[in-house]
Amino acid sequence: MHPLDNPSVESYFIPGAKVFDRYFDCPLAYKQKSPEKIKVFARHLVPVDKVNDIKTMPFFLYLQGGPGFEVGLPSSATSGWIKEAFAMGFQVLLLDQRGTGLSSPISTESLAMLGLDTDQAKAGYLTFFRADSIVRDCETIREQLTADRAPDCESRFTLLGQSFGGFCITTYLSLFPTSIQHAYITGGVPPLVNSPDVVYRALYPRILAKNKLYYKKFPHDIERVRKIHAYLSQNQVRLPNGGTLSPRRFLQLGILFGVSGGYDTLHENIVFACADLDSLSRLSYRTLNRIQELQGWDTNVIYAVLHEAIYCQGEKSNWSAERVLNEPQFASAFEWRLDQLNPGQPVYFTGETIYPFMFDDYSELAPLKKIANLLAENTWGKLYSRKTLKTLTTPVAGVTYYDDMFVDRELSVQTAGNINGFKQWITNEYAHK
Repeated sequence: MHPLDNPSVESYFIPGAKVFDRYFDCPLAYKQKSPEKIKVFARHLVPVDKVNDIKTMPFFLYLQGGPGFEVGLPSSATSGWIKEAFAMGFQVLLLDQRGTGLSSPISTESLAMLGLDTDQAKAGYLTFFRADSIVRDCETIREQLTADRAPDCESRFTLLGQSFGGFCITTYLSLFPTSIQHAYITGGVPPLVNSPDVVYRALYPRILAKNKLYYKKFPHDIERVRKIHAYLSQNQVRLPNGGTLSPRRFLQLGILFGVSGGYDTLHENIVFACADLDSLSRLSYRTLNRIQELQGWDTNVIYAVLHEAIYCQGEKSNWSAERVLNEPQFASAFEWRLDQLNPGQPVYFTGETIYPFMFDDYSELAPLKKIANLLAENTWGKLYSRKTLKTLTTPVAGVTYYDDMFVDRELSVQTAGNINGFKQWITNEYAHK
């Protein structure tokens, strides 16, 4: 039976679209031709007046940022990019990439249920959740949804990728260039590097600049942050879910610098935290819960365990962000140890960077500590083909954010220059997200 004819697929309406919840059986390991399957989920949105045309309309596939994040159900299809895609004659697929959302999700609990007896086996399982496997899922889905199409009906995907979704698109272009009609990337033109070391040496100066801009906007927060940092250095503070709010975990709130309105969000939380210390001599449940909610590594563990691996081609990550942070050019600026700080020295936040201490401080990451160490020592395969990208005939366009704290602008410009015909727009009007 053609998957578009399956009567058991659940469907419902949102404003402007009929939604089909579709599940696909995909191989866990494509290259090994493993018989083991995983479930991959995609929401299929069709304009309400075009439901009878789903076997002829072209598909527009959206790839979410991350790694490790699912796509939420939109409240409406009558605005934003989905409305524009509908107007261009597309039906839309919102993919939960493997390991996220409803696609055989990876969590501490799910890994424990797989029947894998050792941390080595679990780490081996997680090696199949990078971009190369994600795009092979996309290709499997494309082949199934467009099976038996008439020659005059478009069977290629048009792609939109945000952040890590753009990394996936570049892998897709490398592996299956003839399967893509058009590709659009927002804030996710990936660096064509072999090791994340290059990435972090480029990004740490930008994180440092973001810190200086933050303290220029909120100069009183220099003293506030030092006060909170000192309290956390002298007390063991438990978060509502059992994790530890250590000084270094607190400083990871700098990830907000890369988000629209992030400076103000961080400032608000700093003010409330200091007010707690002044009135209660401790941090309140409200403040601790808010900090926990702002840090998504507990709820989406792939974001931590595979983050550095997205940059690896033929090399190990070997805890890159930690190693580079300890290099002389960065170590003193990002000093976090209380007894090493000079009087009045600002305490600088870090960004979207993963460190070994997280697998002690985050409650859902702690059981994965040995697995994370094994993955840091794993030698990863290639994700991109420079030869294919240089000879690409697929139209590709992307936006790069001038002050992006997550994806380095200059590395993105270099990559764009290696993709034939790439149309790049560089702007400082927007943040990464």
